[in-house]
Amino acid sequence: MENNNVNQHESAKELKRVLPLTSLVFYGLAFMVPLTIFTTYGLVTNMTHGMVALTYVITTLCMGFTAFSYVRMTKAYPVAGSVYTYVEKSINPYLGFLSGWVILIGYMFLPMLNYLVSAIFLTAAIPQIPAWVWIIAFIVIVTVVNHFGIQLTDVFNRTIVWIQLIFLIALMIIVIKFIIGGGGKATLLDTSSFINMNELMKSGMGIPVLLSGASILALSFLGFDAISTLSEEAINPEKNIGRAILIACIGAGILFTIITYVLQLAWPSAWFEMVDVEGGSYELINKVAGSVMAYIFTAAYAVGCIASSVSSVASASRVLYGMGRDRILPNKIFGYLHIKHQTPTYSILIMGIISLSALFVSLATAASLLNFGALFGFTMVNISVVAHYFIKGKKRKGLDILRYFIAPICGAAFTFIIWLNLDLTSKALGFGWILIGLIYLAITTNFFRKLPAEMKLD
Repeated sequence: MENNNVNQHESAKELKRVLPLTSLVFYGLAFMVPLTIFTTYGLVTNMTHGMVALTYVITTLCMGFTAFSYVRMTKAYPVAGSVYTYVEKSINPYLGFLSGWVILIGYMFLPMLNYLVSAIFLTAAIPQIPAWVWIIAFIVIVTVVNHFGIQLTDVFNRTIVWIQLIFLIALMIIVIKFIIGGGGKATLLDTSSFINMNELMKSGMGIPVLLSGASILALSFLGFDAISTLSEEAINPEKNIGRAILIACIGAGILFTIITYVLQLAWPSAWFEMVDVEGGSYELINKVAGSVMAYIFTAAYAVGCIASSVSSVASASRVLYGMGRDRILPNKIFGYLHIKHQTPTYSILIMGIISLSALFVSLATAASLLNFGALFGFTMVNISVVAHYFIKGKKRKGLDILRYFIAPICGAAFTFIIWLNLDLTSKALGFGWILIGLIYLAITTNFFRKLPAEMKLD
């Protein structure tokens, strides 16, 4: 989507293709935040009886199929790169609007979740400062930065990602030494922390609890699909966009699995003795690596969350601006650009107001609500592959059956099953959002007598 007005749109046509494959991958990782694995570590550890690594394998498999579907659709529509366009062009314009409307939840609530998680860890490190102070401070910083038009550059993305990766490498070295020295509950070759179905069956929960955990961990992968929006600035986008999406998604999944497996081996107590569920990862790092490493983790995580928030607020505000500019939403509010800074000021302020919900929303509800939109969108992207290639394109011979039917159907099934395991509160809020979108769509299309306006999400 264009960031500014018509004149800037003309200059946008002159953007040079300067982003190589590595830059695309780092963009996706910066959006995802590598340290995001610690966001729900304590929550999912208790939920899955310590089998976070196995749950990450399930989630990576699910996201892997979806990543392949994104690759297929970015080749079909290399400019738009959005769920709305994929569904609108492949299936139905009305369903396309609703899909874009639902995925908007992800854009709008990701900053709120970043503020909430950062506040949890910073409060654990500095209990003298209440969480609400951190939340409001982050909202003000991100809102001001976006208002003045400051954008994350390729160099900044690389720097933020490398800071987090260096921290993870240092932490793994310390944790492995801790395990070898006998400080953990297991050895490096003990697989009981990876898969212990007996423990799950005893609890009476079994496989469903792993799927419930996967519905939360899917949060860790949000952002790999954002790479598809860089098609116009990517070198050889037909190949590199797809490659970057796969590398960011699958690579992150492997990294998350290894790290959580090692961390679980180092936990000196049984899973159910993790006292602070929301700040469980800080609790573990403090015990295993010491308070200094815990403070470094907090600082690195906060920086990563701020960077992700700046990017996600910029994206969300520009999606809202595009909808206002195209008169899908009220033009005077959402279509407004600041005269001097040429930024969608009102949309940015609205994002800040929405993010204030971090003051009273729980981590579990925030993560599930965010996943409601993302998983719904991912499911629709998978279905779009079948509709575009298998049904309309009639690619039904040989490996095409695997590429354009079996693989996307598996991806849609995985994301839909995980979506079904979201909590009832998230579903109620999510369906409420869909109902609002449906009513708005009915009004703006004269009760479906005309096609909805086309959103430009390039």
